[in-house]
Amino acid sequence: MKVVKIGGSVASRIEGILEELSGDVLIIPGGWIFANAVRELDSERKLPSSAAHWMCIAGMEMYGYYISSLGVKTTEKLERVKGIKVLLPYCILKKSELPQSWDVTSDSIAVWVASKLGVKEVIKITDVDGIFLNGRFIEKIRASELIGKKTCVDSFAPELMAKLGINMFVCNGLVEGRVKDYILRSQARGTLIEGR
Repeated sequence: MKVVKIGGSVASRIEGILEELSGDVLIIPGGWIFANAVRELDSERKLPSSAAHWMCIAGMEMYGYYISSLGVKTTEKLERVKGIKVLLPYCILKKSELPQSWDVTSDSIAVWVASKLGVKEVIKITDVDGIFLNGRFIEKIRASELIGKKTCVDSFAPELMAKLGINMFVCNGLVEGRVKDYILRSQARGTLIEGR
């Protein structure tokens, strides 16, 4: 089974990405426009971090329902799936030990979910080719080397990957065929972040 985080940045090509998925896949939705709305509200009203966190988790559910409107079944259970399903994470996360802050987004949540299900890698589908440090594209890097660095992965995820021994492959979903290449052959342009 694969755990695949689909960011809102690739929503414009979501149908094509879903067609490239195969096998048993649990989709973790990003926050998309819904999390962006919370960010705007936070900048205006200075929300408590816990409130902003749960509003963004609710945003993940909304993106999840959007994905389900394209023919993908939903699940609210933390369990291995058959076929392709999208996780509605709100109730599950209410019982989790993850910090409630802007540092913990759907990237960290996908890593946490993978660890709970015994899956050793998360595929992060986003709108960039991978990790760039000092303007240089990185094909492979240890998660511990990204702690404290600003990248396309949320700031808590590298620490969590290193702690839990979970890898992450960052894949550009806007490029047709990239997701399919990685799902089928484990070969595509992108960055492998090694947590173990």
